Amino acid sequence: MNAAVRARLAMTLAAWLVAFAVVMVLLALFGDLLAALPMAARAAVISGVLVTVMVNLVMPRLAALIGRWTGAPRQGTASARRPFEHSDQGSLRS
Repeated sequence: MNAAVRARLAMTLAAWLVAFAVVMVLLALFGDLLAALPMAARAAVISGVLVTVMVNLVMPRLAALIGRWTGAPRQGTASARRPFEHSDQGSLRS
């Protein structure tokens, strides 16, 4: 299994574990308040907080950590470029 596949699997598992933990904390802290809301409103609040936390706090740090752990190339580095992308040009050419 190459580094990119390992990184993707590790990222998927780690993201699921963190999402689970965030939902559990939200329910533990605000479960009683959320119980008064209709189910759709509860889902909207929990998913909104979850996505905000995951995208802005968790995933950038997790991506860097897993990339170092698995040895996967970081996006934007020369080794992560697509074969048809030239290093002196900012746009992709097909």
